Amino acid sequence: MGVERVSWQRFERLNAIALMLALGVCAALGLAWWHDRARHFETPRFDAARFETLSPAEPLAGRERWLVAVNLDCPHCQAHLRALAARTTARAHPPALAVLVVDQASRPAALHLGVSLAGGAYWDRRQIWRESWGRRVYGETFRFDVLGRMLSATPAGVV
Repeated sequence: MGVERVSWQRFERLNAIALMLALGVCAALGLAWWHDRARHFETPRFDAARFETLSPAEPLAGRERWLVAVNLDCPHCQAHLRALAARTTARAHPPALAVLVVDQASRPAALHLGVSLAGGAYWDRRQIWRESWGRRVYGETFRFDVLGRMLSATPAGVV
């Protein structure tokens, strides 16, 4: 009977430790989420000087610039970029499609995305997309007017 009691107490103690660890992890995640949500991020605005140009833009001639956040290791956001290009090319006034390469530690040597980028291609060396704009989702598309003001932002898969 004594051995069973010691074993039961040990089991209860391990359960209490596991519960405390789980509560600590949940509290830490909650605090991290709150800190991120409470932080003030700037409204995205396109200014080519804030990014490193990988390929220059053509003259916009009054067209909107549609900037897609692309991680070169993410096949989904690249597929979204190609689908977006296919769906907008036939428009009477297609937007100038552009790419913002995000979360890349070093400057890409070459871009092989399979689409025409009239709006240019840019590398976010300084993590503006993530740290200043507060964005986290690859493939997100930003619509900017000719002055660089954001008109809207849509998630990947939405045209």
